[in-house]
Order: sequence, then structure tokens, then C-alpha cells
Amino acid sequence: MLARAANAIPPSGLSGTRTTVGGADESRATHDLLGAVESESTNQALQVEYRMALHHRLTARARQRVSLEAEEARDLVFAEEAGIWRDHGYVSMLEYMERELHHGPHATKERLRVANELFDLPLLAERFRSGEMPYSVVREVTRVAVPENEHEWLASTEGKTARQVERMVSGLPKGAAPDARPDPKLVRHRIVLEVDGERYAKWLALRTAIDDEQGSRLDDNAVVDAIASAPRSDGTSRPCLHAVTTCKVCKQSSMVAAGMQTPLRESARERLLCDSVEVGDLESEQIVPLKPNIPSVTRRKVFVREGFACAVPGCRSRRHLDIHHITFRSQGGTHALSNILLTCAGHHAQVHEGLLVITGRAPDELVFEFRRAGEEEPHLVLTSAQVVFEAEAEASVPRGTELVERPTC
Repeated sequence: MLARAANAIPPSGLSGTRTTVGGADESRATHDLLGAVESESTNQALQVEYRMALHHRLTARARQRVSLEAEEARDLVFAEEAGIWRDHGYVSMLEYMERELHHGPHATKERLRVANELFDLPLLAERFRSGEMPYSVVREVTRVAVPENEHEWLASTEGKTARQVERMVSGLPKGAAPDARPDPKLVRHRIVLEVDGERYAKWLALRTAIDDEQGSRLDDNAVVDAIASAPRSDGTSRPCLHAVTTCKVCKQSSMVAAGMQTPLRESARERLLCDSVEVGDLESEQIVPLKPNIPSVTRRKVFVREGFACAVPGCRSRRHLDIHHITFRSQGGTHALSNILLTCAGHHAQVHEGLLVITGRAPDELVFEFRRAGEEEPHLVLTSAQVVFEAEAEASVPRGTELVERPTC
């Protein structure tokens, strides 16, 4: 095994020879070592020296590789500014990098992003150029570091692996300090599926159908919500096998599912608890009956009243429906039918994020105020009141009843 390894990777730096990547010194050291390794007189000291030579050679090349990546990052910015792709018949810098530099689509975008970020982070760029910090770590640090806290990130990532740094920056916005508390909404998890051609075609058809139903291209979060909340045969939402727990000490809530716990923002906690079942204190020995937050009879009435569709005016969603309390339960809201309406998962999330405010009484006295992020005043206001034309005013009837012509005497 040792002789085969020596033949595969000729080492350098033995017998007082300096460590080099190639040249006469390396060839002489390699020749001397091979004879020693293949002889029966190979001892433990020589094996240690052999492994150290390999180590020095590998780490030297690693530093060289990192330095080359740093030079490439600098030149990528210059090339993009110069419009280098036009001279080669490409339509963009991304296409140029894919075809000429052999980077994949995602890697192409990431390397361009990192290259531009490094111009504002000189300390990080210098560490990169010297080969002290690999690209995998630089990539993660540039997601959050800014000139004002660049030195803090350099100190906090010293000696850490790329995976450790990835966990450090997960959930942090741009400009956050290394000791900042992560925002659960910004934490991302990757889902990978490996299927055959038939299942892949079914997946694409399902993905297209979900988009068509919503009238727009959904992001990955909305797709998962759509699949998880597919309706049952009676039209009501299917229960999902997950739970929400809240720590008694720190009050942090987490979603528990499939053997893992994911921290939740307060808005997500309130949204998930709108329609849930209370199981009691997990640390208590006392067994209590399961208690639905919304009685099943009330829940079914709301679905029927809303026609198994989202109650937000203009929304076409008839699947992925949630029960929502107009006055939040945390604010004293009850399960009265006038305080409950049906929303799609997308509008339900907007409500709890403050981008959609619903007030009034269900079903015909509701006001829907749509707000942009960071703005106090709504940019669109809609109501659930039925529109009755003047000519039809005398013939109008309450919602949920039929207009029946009666014979005249």
C-alpha cells in the first residue's frame, strides 16, 4: 500500500530537500524515497517523514489554489466591467463564465457576487489572496460581513471549517454581527429529490398545476405549503404531522417534525396555532385529552360558508386553506363564527407578517388592507361586502339564502 501511494503521488521535501511543487529537487527526493519504501528496511521514522512530505505538498498546493481563486475573483470584476463576453459572442457574463471558465450556473452567480463583495472588504480580500482563508469560507462570510464589522468576522471565523461558518451565518441578515441572534425566517434548508423519469414528469406536472392554481410562479416555501396542506376528500384541510413547542424559560417556539426542531418567529408561531390541537405540557406526567383549538363543527361550518375557497377578495385559491382568527387569539379573539374566516396559506402568512390587515366581522363586514413592507398606510383596501346594483336592490336577499318567486294571488 505504501509503495503504491508513493508511486501515485511522488512526495518532495525529504532528506533535507526543500518542499517544492516540481523540479529537480522533487525528482531526486522521490527517487531516493521509492528505493527506501520498496526495501524491507523501511522503518517507522521514514514512514512518518513520507507522510509529512505528502502533507506539506498538499497544503502548499491548497494555498496556491486559494490564491489563484482570489486572483480570478479580482479579474472577474474587471472582466464584467469591461464587457468581456461581447468579444466572444456571448450575451452575458454568466454565459461567458459557464462556457469559458467551466463554472456551473449556481457557482457562476456566487463567484460573481463574492468577487464584487470583496472590493468593499479589503481585510477579507487580503486573507483570501494570501491563501489563509479558502473560498468556501470567504463565500459564507461575504453574505453577512460589511466594512464596519469585517474585523469581527475575521476573528470569529479563525480556525473554523466552511461548514461551521455556514452555520454561523445562517439566519443572519447582511451587516449582522457574529454574535447576533439568527432570524428563523432567514434560515434555509435544502430539499433534494432523486427520482426516475416518470416521477420527474409527475413532479413537473404537479409543480405547474400548483402555479396555475395560484396564477403566478410560487417560491419553494409556498410549494411545500401547498403540498403539505392538500385537502381531504371533504374539502377541508388535511392535518399535517408536525407540532409547535414553546420553551418555558426562554419562550422560544420551535416546529418539531421528522426528528428535528426548527426555531420559529413569533408571527409563524401565531399562524400555526390558529388551527391546532392542544396536547398539554410535555414535561407533565398528567395525561389530558386532545383539545382542538377550533371545534370541528365550527371549522366545518367556516369551510362551507366560504365555499371551500380563500375569503380574500380576488384570490382564486381553493386549496391549501387555513382557518384564521380576525382578532388574534393572543389578543383575546374567540372562536365565534364572526371572528373566523378561511384564507389560503399565502394570505395567511401575509396577515401574520403585517402585510395584510383584516378587520371587521365575517363574512360580509370585513375590510382587507394591503400594506407594503415598512409602510404604515395601506396601498389597497378591499371589503367583503356584496355589491348590489340599484335595479336589484329590491330583489336582494341575505347571503346564504335563495330568492324564490312566489305566485301572486
